[in-house]
Amino acid sequence: MATKLLVIVGATAVGKSALGIELARAFDGEIVSADSRQVYRMMDIGAAKPPRADLAAVRHHLIDIINPDEVYSLALFLRDARDAIHNIKSGRQRLPILVGGTGQYVWALLEGWQVSASKPNAKLRAALEARAAEGLQSLYAELERIDPQAAGRIDANNPRRVIRALEVALSSEKDTAGGPRKIAPDYDALILGVRMERAALYRRIDERVDEQIADGWVDETRALLAAGYHAGHSALSGLGYGELMAYIEGTLPLADAVERIKFRTHRYARQQHNWFRWDDERIRWLDAPPPIERVKREVAEWLTRDG
Repeated sequence: MATKLLVIVGATAVGKSALGIELARAFDGEIVSADSRQVYRMMDIGAAKPPRADLAAVRHHLIDIINPDEVYSLALFLRDARDAIHNIKSGRQRLPILVGGTGQYVWALLEGWQVSASKPNAKLRAALEARAAEGLQSLYAELERIDPQAAGRIDANNPRRVIRALEVALSSEKDTAGGPRKIAPDYDALILGVRMERAALYRRIDERVDEQIADGWVDETRALLAAGYHAGHSALSGLGYGELMAYIEGTLPLADAVERIKFRTHRYARQQHNWFRWDDERIRWLDAPPPIERVKREVAEWLTRDG
């Protein structure tokens, strides 16, 4: 019988984590994070990790598993997520709940992408970085040829994103059409999407950034710098840390740093929409805040059906 897998997706700040925790409590579940930033230790505020009380109340996986100077790849996520889901269901007879907004992680898992689990290819990364230094256009053109879907979902002017996407594309097993080879996993997935109209979402993002600053995001960034981490580490290329490092180093006023963080987060939310489209019939969309009792009834009914 297929493994029941509850999935919660949507843009940043829309309320995915809160819904996941509510449903985990209701259905004896454990959460598997599909967030490329929450894997890193010491980055609680900037990565918008669930509060410590929620992490203690509901078992979470793939949060705080590596240090900020370590590299985490799609292949490692697929290995870790598949192991976690198997252990949750087969080992403990609980409901695995995948929660996150990193679209590549979510669809790679659900569609069964076959990605090499080997260690990151340092030579390939160095070669791509050298080519990017000479001009990013040729790398992006190659990405468009090899994996046009990935190319359409990233910022063509962001060197780190282009390099990362091309590295994944070149390391993945390909099907006859040139895309990632897929082996459908044995999951019976119910995919819930939480959505919010764009203007309201932007307001919520701005509010959350202000809350993160008030909660100590600047001090968190100072602690990372004091521990020897810097902007050259891929973990700190995520939203906000570069801007706050510039403020700490005296090259950017705090107000400007905050405005840049908000702008970048708005853009990130638009990119997430390319992964989680409102017309995707695989996703059961819920307007935020979702009607929790109705959602619980729908999940309960799905759990009684054979996969």
